[in-house]
Amino acid sequence: MIHAKKSLGQNFLHDQGVLNRIADLAQPEPGSGLVEIGPGTGNLTAHLLEWLPADWHLDAIERDHRMVPLLAERFGERVRVTEADAADVDWPALLEPLGPHPVVVGNLPYYAALPILFAVLEAKPARIVVMLQKEVAERLVAKPSTPAQGQISVKIQMLADVRLAFKVGSGAFTPAPNVDSAVVVLQPLASPRYALPSVARFSALVTAGFSLRRKTLVNALGNALRIPGDTVRASLTAMAVDERIRAEALTLPQWAALAQRLDAEWPKT
Repeated sequence: MIHAKKSLGQNFLHDQGVLNRIADLAQPEPGSGLVEIGPGTGNLTAHLLEWLPADWHLDAIERDHRMVPLLAERFGERVRVTEADAADVDWPALLEPLGPHPVVVGNLPYYAALPILFAVLEAKPARIVVMLQKEVAERLVAKPSTPAQGQISVKIQMLADVRLAFKVGSGAFTPAPNVDSAVVVLQPLASPRYALPSVARFSALVTAGFSLRRKTLVNALGNALRIPGDTVRASLTAMAVDERIRAEALTLPQWAALAQRLDAEWPKT
């Protein structure tokens, strides 16, 4: 028996009802394939293979070398395993042969979920279905001026349609984690939801804006990016936004508009 490695954040999903629901959400369109992140012992893999024609293989990314021979023994040539960290995979190259609408699915390790998610998003598969810690999932779908709203909410929602599909209790896993989980479905957009000077600058602006959550956006941007307060105030006033606003209250279109207005003021160093 293979035991979960705490160092890899492993918790094996065994609840058949949950596995079925995830597989249903990940079902690809005819003529397109699947990539599974972290198949582990193959519990979800078995369900995913039911959606693929017999002559298709499933691509899997697995970091734990112990799982590679186990998966080969269980599924043979139907599963092609790449032993790698999913955050470092060449996702465009992996997805390109998998048809026009490839799907990425997986139970992401909590400690590394966001780097993996952003790496996959950049490659723009048709759909991403992932299990995350419940609190992280709630942040991804959070609306402005709500407790869960943060920089991850803004960045993800600018790049994808996202919804929380369902929540999963800790008892669905072996070993049971100390937190509950949730399954999230993301559909990457062909381009950012609103026009941006660049995704990298927008991301840095949002990070800076949330760097001092208890301070106003004017103070946070001044502290993190050295953009003069008068410049930020003038931009907010031109947008008909209260200059005392905090980052969590700004809407997506307002974030995009602010990024455009402050582009010329971006620090040169």
